[in-house]
Amino acid sequence: MNGIVVGNTLRTSWKQILYWGLGLGVLGLYIDFIAMSPDIISGYADLFKSMPPAMLQAFGASDIALFTSAEGWIVTIFVSEAAIFLSVFAVMAGLNITANDEQSGVMDVILSLPISRSAYLLERWIGYALIGLGIVLLCALITVAGIIGMNVDAPHDVILKSILNLYPATLLVMTVTCLLATALRRRAVAIGASAAFVVVSYLFNVIGASASGAIADLMETVSYFSYINGEAFVIGAYDPVDSVVMLVAILFGFAISLKMFVSRDIGV
Repeated sequence: MNGIVVGNTLRTSWKQILYWGLGLGVLGLYIDFIAMSPDIISGYADLFKSMPPAMLQAFGASDIALFTSAEGWIVTIFVSEAAIFLSVFAVMAGLNITANDEQSGVMDVILSLPISRSAYLLERWIGYALIGLGIVLLCALITVAGIIGMNVDAPHDVILKSILNLYPATLLVMTVTCLLATALRRRAVAIGASAAFVVVSYLFNVIGASASGAIADLMETVSYFSYINGEAFVIGAYDPVDSVVMLVAILFGFAISLKMFVSRDIGV
């Protein structure tokens, strides 16, 4: 590993940090603006009270009380929406690691250069992991800056930590997409499988959190959305084990991707 592929990835794709980071940052500013008015927050809280638990969970909240404070409102709404947008980015990034170049035939040229397959895959993954980190940091800083600039009465550290906690989930989706692209070989099939992974995970989290029973608990456990859990920072119940579980899943998924990519034919 010499960093050439990482540098090239950042040089050609760094603008994604601006596009995605600024876009999510604008969303954060909009939510900050709503949080300026306690009356508006109270009105939304009354609206959510009339909704079934599944609908409440779809907004990333397990308790209606979260919508009664500025920090609860910002974290609950922003984190749940940003998690979906970042999943879209992660799928695109995972495809860019190998699938897109393999589909276009560029991979054949790249692998004819004096670089091993394992080094290439690792550096591409690191490059897009850094881009994802830049996106999360930028949207987090913009959202926190909005809180400060609008004089919203909310703890800055809670908001910042809850948004940064989106990063492990972003890496997980990117790694799963990379794994699916390596295993399935066809870009279109990998896109469908990755999208299904995100959608099913989201539905499992909503259903699992709003229902009861062993099956519901299992559905929530296997959904990566349940490990984002931004509200845990608001109520002071964050468990680092959730992040460790995602990290282990990321390492495991990347290890399988690496093994498969190194051993199989390219472009077949």
